[in-house]
Amino acid sequence: MSTVERTSLPLRNNSTHLVQKELGGELLLCDLKTKKAFSLNQAAAVVWMHSDGNTSIDELAQLVAQATGMQADQRVVEFALRTLKKKGLMEQAELPASGDANLGRRQFFRKLGWGAALMMAAPAVLALEPRPDQRPS
Repeated sequence: MSTVERTSLPLRNNSTHLVQKELGGELLLCDLKTKKAFSLNQAAAVVWMHSDGNTSIDELAQLVAQATGMQADQRVVEFALRTLKKKGLMEQAELPASGDANLGRRQFFRKLGWGAALMMAAPAVLALEPRPDQRPS
């Protein structure tokens, strides 16, 4: 397993233009500035909500395991953090270089095992954009 320096604990984007709403075990984040919405599955939602700059990746993995009832480790959290960071939902998410970073989704789940694959079967972070006819002019 990889290790992360304690000086670079994950910190979510807490911008005032980011609105959150819980919907049936998922978390919907709406960025009012970019007009994009993101749907986080339960594991990604736990990671994002607890990324307060004080919680380590190991602690996040324990929280994910408690919330989902499934076994979770650092790789699940790192996968969620990488995805959240790519979508601009993290202020700080310094992750160690990892062979898992270059794996495709299927290869990652195959390596991690079926339990984690089932836990994160829905996209970790799904970006939703308004249809062209619904965009503000």
